[in-house]
Amino acid sequence: MSANPEMDEGIVTLPLPEAPATFETPEPVVPGPEPVVPKAKERRPRPAWLKTAVLGAAALIATGTLGYVANTAAQQRNQAFDAFVSTKATLVATDAALNQAKQDAATKKVTADYVSMYVADSGKVQTDYQSVVACNSYSSCRTGAQQFLEDAQAFQADRGKAVVPSNLTNTDASLGDALSAAIAGDQELIDGMDNDSLSKIRDGSHRVDAAMLSIAKAEASMGTALK
Repeated sequence: MSANPEMDEGIVTLPLPEAPATFETPEPVVPGPEPVVPKAKERRPRPAWLKTAVLGAAALIATGTLGYVANTAAQQRNQAFDAFVSTKATLVATDAALNQAKQDAATKKVTADYVSMYVADSGKVQTDYQSVVACNSYSSCRTGAQQFLEDAQAFQADRGKAVVPSNLTNTDASLGDALSAAIAGDQELIDGMDNDSLSKIRDGSHRVDAAMLSIAKAEASMGTALK
């Protein structure tokens, strides 16, 4: 700026030139090596025999496994069957023993029932017979003879319904005959007393005595059979 303002007015101030812009030149990019992409391996065709071999191996494995399982199952089945046969044999033996025991028990019960029947009914008949033997009047003899008849008939009926043990068959048959004779003789005795027939009284009494002797013999035979 000068000291003279007028001169300043005629002076044109030129703009200073701007500094040229500087540009950084980028470093050139050096391309690196291209990545190596592995090439896919070419699939070779499988040999025709490979599939057959694989199937054969699988078949052998399956056959071996199934064969082992089948063999094991067969062994277990055989063992189970052997055990069954053994158990069945044991059961058969046990069943036979049980049946024998049942038969023995049944036989014992049959014998016990028969003997019980015999003792009860025979006791009554024996008591009645003693009353007839000891009677000393028409009334007592008639009452005793009637009671003897009823008890002897009941004895015969009970014997007919009873199950007779096999070892007492003969004894029971003899007892049945003796009771029939005793009943028939007592009926004749009663008829003689009711009709004042001395011959019937004597014959009836004799038949009753003989029948009671037969009953006593049957009882002795029974005792022998039960030993």
